[in-house]
Amino acid sequence: MPASNRRWILFFFCCASVLVSFNISALTAVVPAIGRSLNVPAADAANIISFYLITYGLCALLYAPLASRFSIKFLMAAATLLYAFGNWMCLWTDSLTLILLGRVVAGLGAAAVTPLALMTLGKIFEKDIRGRVLGLFFSSSFFGAMLGLILSGVAAWHWLFIIPSFLGLFLAIGWCFCPAEGTEANHGVKVNYLDAFHAGGLRRILVFIFVTSLLFHGVCKWYGIYLDKIYGYDQLTISSLIILTAIACVVGQTIGGMITDKCGRTQSCYIGIGILGLSTMALYGHYSLIGLAVALSMISIGWTITHNGISTVLADFSDNYRCELAALNSAVRFLSGGIGFYISGNFIQQNFGSTFFVIGCLMLAQ
Repeated sequence: MPASNRRWILFFFCCASVLVSFNISALTAVVPAIGRSLNVPAADAANIISFYLITYGLCALLYAPLASRFSIKFLMAAATLLYAFGNWMCLWTDSLTLILLGRVVAGLGAAAVTPLALMTLGKIFEKDIRGRVLGLFFSSSFFGAMLGLILSGVAAWHWLFIIPSFLGLFLAIGWCFCPAEGTEANHGVKVNYLDAFHAGGLRRILVFIFVTSLLFHGVCKWYGIYLDKIYGYDQLTISSLIILTAIACVVGQTIGGMITDKCGRTQSCYIGIGILGLSTMALYGHYSLIGLAVALSMISIGWTITHNGISTVLADFSDNYRCELAALNSAVRFLSGGIGFYISGNFIQQNFGSTFFVIGCLMLAQ
């Protein structure tokens, strides 16, 4: 395959990653504003997060089998168009019910990106550069999240749906011009999730990912309401603090990579969980703006160190299960994240600090 074709395919997947990550973090910051705009409790408006995450997690399992029947190019064009339509649905209504339906549609489309990207990029790039390629792909999601968070601090929340709806339409058209070679259907590749579960130790790894993601998202996805209710910060301050947590994730990825390579995968997970649990417990207290920024940043660093270690463990598995692992990793993380957000909401409405403290203890107990 010509090198230019590989670069174009990587470019289109990076654009898709920017698109679907644009408002996922930013909406966390503007949940209180959406609640006030729609005249509904902020806790009800927060369902725009759980509906999206759970749909994403469930639907991520669909695309690996579909890729054996349809071309990656076709699936990505259709999924991107579906994502754009879901955002458009959220834009033209003041009904929370219709917005939640739009988030379900958007989640269905967004679920295609990571599984299909990991399958395709892992196939068309050589093993010695695959890590850098995947690093570039995942870094693009940070770029998209940053753009969305910056916009959330200075513009009305409707813009978080306007931009993805139009960009998604243009990108769906762009996928039609993506090189066909390298994005063809995986004919002859049988996807069997049950067989993958029999791979040595995989079930324990997926359980660890499920529990860790459940607990982490039960904290971080409540940041917007937490900072609004407990600290009374304005929208710009809330968005700025969440931007800081996104930057801390990049720092954590770098530190996590060094720890994973030098100390081992297991040790990296232990260190990350320790930082994550202790920092989450620290939210029991009330701090100055700087102190709070440090606590939130350490939570992000702990999460990304843990994520780096466990992702490297998954990467060490046989290439025979590349399709299954790509889908299972996304499905487990997002499904458990949505469930964790939903469950923690029942307790957070009573007391933020106590709920965060208990979640931190549960993190350390793993």
